[in-house]
Amino acid sequence: MHKCCSLHLKRSPQRRTNGFQLPLNYQQIVGWIVCVISALVNFFLLTPTQFEDLKFASLIIYSFIYAVYVIAHFAASLVDPGEDDLRKRDIYILPEFDRTIHAHVIENGRCHLCNINTTDRKTKHCGICNKCVYQFDHHCKWLNNCVGRRNYTVFILCVVSALLITLFTVILCLIDIYFFLVSPQKLSSAAQTFINCSELEDYNYVTKKYCKSSIYFLIFLVTFCTIALAIACALLHLLCFHIYISILGVSTYEYIMRNSHTKSVCCKSCRINIRRLYIINQDKLKSNAIVNSETGVNRENITREHDNEISMKNFINTLVTDEINRARKLFLYEKSKIHPSNEDRS
Repeated sequence: MHKCCSLHLKRSPQRRTNGFQLPLNYQQIVGWIVCVISALVNFFLLTPTQFEDLKFASLIIYSFIYAVYVIAHFAASLVDPGEDDLRKRDIYILPEFDRTIHAHVIENGRCHLCNINTTDRKTKHCGICNKCVYQFDHHCKWLNNCVGRRNYTVFILCVVSALLITLFTVILCLIDIYFFLVSPQKLSSAAQTFINCSELEDYNYVTKKYCKSSIYFLIFLVTFCTIALAIACALLHLLCFHIYISILGVSTYEYIMRNSHTKSVCCKSCRINIRRLYIINQDKLKSNAIVNSETGVNRENITREHDNEISMKNFINTLVTDEINRARKLFLYEKSKIHPSNEDRS
């Protein structure tokens, strides 16, 4: 089983060309199982419970969206996002990287592990797929493949289609819940047969005593609606995130690296500044205590409030100044990182 699937992301012994190469990822398999189960429930349980006109329309809509999702998912998994020169080579050609010679895998536009010249400064070497990915965005565990320039569009289409499936499922569940509580006779004949209780004389939702089968039907609708809504929220968050980084003009990898670097440096600088201010405060309090003892004036409370106010102002000013200087350095560094291909174009 461990040869077929892998829970932890490990470096492939050969260059991965698509997401269906062994070992598969467990999240990839879980995604397939969820997709199959949702399709079975939507086509064979949820759709037949709708009234006649909505039943036919939902069947067409589900068929179209699922077809788009499956095509986009397979395309995003099968497309090799690697560099052009690398895709022409044999997948078993994997030169070793000598860290005694090179400090980084990619230096000055050349990958010393793949032994190719990269064509873009956003090209990164994925250690999991063991290849250089053209305009690398991230490694997707659900696809078991990297997402780069060549398959980014179909990846977004896959996310959008999955989001539409979940939203449409939520809508159908809410419609069924509404008709179940208000007028169950408007549901399909299959649904009415399942929830029919021989002891009921009318469908008045105030006086109606729910039988066991109708309770099961309501629990199914509420549970399935909640699960679909939770998945829809996660997919919507992912889609909004990619829209946000596209507006910023950065990839997922760049966004994560910049934020992690900023947080680590900020936390480090905060600890240093707090320690520095603490030492300064202690020195000031000691000096003030000595002065007060010599003069005989009890000004401890006034001096402490005054020193705390000054220390807080100094701390904020120091922190803001450090962040501004760090942002300037990062901006100048990004501007100075010129890829050899960009030099040729200019």
